Amino acid sequence: MAARITAFLITMIAGIAAGLVIFFFMLLAMNGFSESDAMWGLAAYVLLALMVVILSSTGALFLARVLTKKQFSPVVSALIAIPVFSILSIGIEVVCSLIGVGVAELVRVNF
Repeated sequence: MAARITAFLITMIAGIAAGLVIFFFMLLAMNGFSESDAMWGLAAYVLLALMVVILSSTGALFLARVLTKKQFSPVVSALIAIPVFSILSIGIEVVCSLIGVGVAELVRVNF
């Protein structure tokens, strides 16, 4: 049980940390947008990133559980689940940042 909770928490912390770094890079990337346009893109990114972090942390929890049931030790199962879902989470958060910039561009052009 401790391996599952550890996998969940460490994956969540890694996802949140990566999300904050990406958020600040988005602020730099959207320097030319007006505040009202950039707000929509940032809000879209925050919502998508929160969903990604929660889903990837839950995925790490379930992967650790499955690996433990397949006779892996709890430490090894956590050490496998954490990097797999942390890297997946960071990759999807980068895609979410591009979606956020796209939303800001869509609002800037059309509204």
